[in-house]
Amino acid sequence: MVDFRWKDRMSRVSWPGVQDVSWSKALAWAAYPAFFVICFLLFAYWTFPYNRLKDRIIEIAEDQGYELDIVDIAPSRLSGVTLEGVRLAIPNDADGPPLDVVVDELTVRASLLSALSDTKSFFFDAELAGGETRGDVAIGDESFEIDTKLSDIELKQLPALRAFTKVPLTGTLDGEVLLNIPPEVGESTGEVSVSVQDLNVGDGETKIEVPGWGGLTLDEANAGNLEVRASIENGTATIERFKTDGRDLKLDVLGNVRLARPTKRSQLDLIVKAKIEDAYKERSPKVATMLELAANGRDYKAALTPDGSLQYKVNGSAAGRLRPRPAGKSAFEAPRGQGKRP
Repeated sequence: MVDFRWKDRMSRVSWPGVQDVSWSKALAWAAYPAFFVICFLLFAYWTFPYNRLKDRIIEIAEDQGYELDIVDIAPSRLSGVTLEGVRLAIPNDADGPPLDVVVDELTVRASLLSALSDTKSFFFDAELAGGETRGDVAIGDESFEIDTKLSDIELKQLPALRAFTKVPLTGTLDGEVLLNIPPEVGESTGEVSVSVQDLNVGDGETKIEVPGWGGLTLDEANAGNLEVRASIENGTATIERFKTDGRDLKLDVLGNVRLARPTKRSQLDLIVKAKIEDAYKERSPKVATMLELAANGRDYKAALTPDGSLQYKVNGSAAGRLRPRPAGKSAFEAPRGQGKRP
């Protein structure tokens, strides 16, 4: 006959000094505190004062000199929040209007493990300018690291870009940016690989300040597709490719940017080559007239290359007023032998 008593032994548990109890009773006793903890976490999650958190975030931004507006804030999983209708106004160093950064929806989640270290890690996912950017960011006392992918970003919907370039731009931006800035900026590393589909420059209405000419409107010029590749090593970003091949405008840039803190102190050392096609001159009489008048100038002649392009060397700080120097007789190669074309 089979002995089934082992089942009875396995169905009971005992502790020293405690009468044997069944596993079902032990699990039932353990379930009460577990249920309490779960209820407490859910209650805290659902009743957290997110409006007060929103006010605190805005307050912190104001203390840093920024103007921040948030339409709504809500929880995202256990360690994050989702913000809707975000507008951040960044003061302009040039005493002009602030730079506006507008995000339709932003989700930020913190890494719980990073709470144990000085460097805090976050995941972010933002919907802006008709597209999306998502990635990871790590922020330390004096370090910054970001790995982000961008997709379907419409340039014309980026007010901050317009304020920086001073020229109306349209096109769709995609790509990836990996940047690691340690406490010593000179040890920074990273990779940038982005593209802009159907890039157009100018809109025929906005006045652009042209040295020696004052405010001029620039008729829309098609620059084709823009490809940008840059590598960052030892604190220097080497531009390996920055090229367009449009119907109206062709642009080629090589060189390097030595990073610094603050960013406006970063030093540029570039060579820029641009060619305006005859078809565009025929379509834009104002540009054709301007080029005809400039053709008699010494600087224009010094910048002219054998293929009819205009070539300049550009040096200086990012915050300074860059003065391009005509370099039509120079070989088109990266300054100081860096950033050679692949």
